[in-house]
Amino acid sequence: MKAHLQRVLLSTLDSQIPALSAAYKSVSQPAGGWLRVVRQALGLAQADLAKNTGMTQQAYAQFERGEIKGTLSIGNLQRSAEAMDCDLVYFLVPRTKSFGELARRHDPKFKHLQASEHSMALEDQAVGDLKPKS
Repeated sequence: MKAHLQRVLLSTLDSQIPALSAAYKSVSQPAGGWLRVVRQALGLAQADLAKNTGMTQQAYAQFERGEIKGTLSIGNLQRSAEAMDCDLVYFLVPRTKSFGELARRHDPKFKHLQASEHSMALEDQAVGDLKPKS
């Protein structure tokens, strides 16, 4: 990927981290899964949603179980959300402080720098500007 395009993408993603992190921290999946809880809150039976999505009740029940197991595809989750007149929203939040930092961690050149920093630290000559290798 061209360096300029990558910088633009990383900058755009990093600017969204505060909102994404706030949403991620304030919302958690209900014990029964989103599909089941929203369906029940709307007063719908599985058979009703199955009919709306053009499938059998048993097939829709598989969707709800699949959501809990983590095996339901995004397409089928979208299909179920639409049947309940809802939008599916998903996003990725980096475990590091930024997508830029995450990109550097996956850069082979950065891994080489980490190894060099580690070697230099063993000789008490480290620069100290890299996080220790984990």
